[in-house]
Amino acid sequence: MRQGVILLLAALLATLAWTGSAGAQEEIEVRASRARSDFPSGIVFILDAASSAGFDDVRLVYRVAPDGVRATAIPDCAGGTVVSCTFELISNERSRLIPGAEVTYFWRLTVGDTTEETEPQLLIYEDERFDWRTVSEGNLTLWWYRGSEDEARRVLAAGRESLDAISALLQTAVDFPVKIRYYGSAEEMRPAIISTERQGVVTLGEVVYSDTAMVSADFAPTETARHEIAHIVIRQAVRGPFGVPDWLHEGTAVFAQSQPSPNQREALARAVQSGQLLSVRSLSSASSGAQPERVALFYGQSYSLVAFLVESYGEEQFARLFQTFKEGATTAEALEQVYGFNQDGLENAWRESIGLPPRQAPTPDEERAAPTQPIATPETASAPGSGDDGGAQIIVIIAIAGLAVLLAGGLLGAAVIVGRRWR
Repeated sequence: MRQGVILLLAALLATLAWTGSAGAQEEIEVRASRARSDFPSGIVFILDAASSAGFDDVRLVYRVAPDGVRATAIPDCAGGTVVSCTFELISNERSRLIPGAEVTYFWRLTVGDTTEETEPQLLIYEDERFDWRTVSEGNLTLWWYRGSEDEARRVLAAGRESLDAISALLQTAVDFPVKIRYYGSAEEMRPAIISTERQGVVTLGEVVYSDTAMVSADFAPTETARHEIAHIVIRQAVRGPFGVPDWLHEGTAVFAQSQPSPNQREALARAVQSGQLLSVRSLSSASSGAQPERVALFYGQSYSLVAFLVESYGEEQFARLFQTFKEGATTAEALEQVYGFNQDGLENAWRESIGLPPRQAPTPDEERAAPTQPIATPETASAPGSGDDGGAQIIVIIAIAGLAVLLAGGLLGAAVIVGRRWR
């Protein structure tokens, strides 16, 4: 009997020892979790962790505010029971990182049936080439590093005027912090916006994120600030899966400026005189403003159409037009609902206002202009940068070139992109 009890106790102790050992195998120790900016390449995430049983899976989970969705990435890990993992989030056309981007991240580690997540951490991606200073007015803040504070405040004031005026025009509220990154030159700004410029084309301003305007000081920076901030307001006015045609987006941004540039006005005047105006149907296509010979005319004519709608039919109906697009209407549907005419009707009404006869029937090329489309999103995939909660938003370039301004020095004769945006 005594021997049986001893054997039973021994078996019980062995079972408890095995259970404790199994539990120990599932313990996870996070020794270090950090990230660092590696401008302009991207962000490097680093994890050091240990588990007596080794790791079955390690994932980085991150989100880039304000427009990104939560995404997962598989890091490169070295080691066994003690691992060192790294993942580089590369800034490129598919996954754009701009200075000021706020990246929230955590690690998800799995050992057997146990999965643990680290506490979320925040990294602000920064262009560390310059010593940035800030000035603010309300919810608008400008970052700058070169020139006087007076100059910075002039650009800030122009952005503030545009933010208030276009918000009122479109009857929308921009109640989140808005940023202007003010660069000393387009050349210095180029790495920050991942420029895809062709030879002889200069980008003076761009909106990549829905809360940030990138502006360079090369030419008329106050006008560039007004233009780019208008794009932020427009995106807020139609926030959702739908957008507006390019002539309306860019025309409204030019409308936010003090006035169109001289070359835009001249291009429009020449086209009116020569009969070489672009059709409204072709202006609805992103490719219209991407052709160098059409840059100034695209902007000038888009502005003229917007000015015609606002001045002829009033601000109330103009705001309704944006609301109709937000609800998913195509260009023809939105114009019909708000004004009672389609693209051809708009064009002929506008042509009459500038003393021209109606346009002839559109050509087959013009008929092929694409209507407004929802923003595409990919399905979730287990790959670096793929969506963890329904897919990551594809950032699609709206291929709009900008003003062809005759500038002094290095910009002489270059086509200048002022209002390019990403959505």
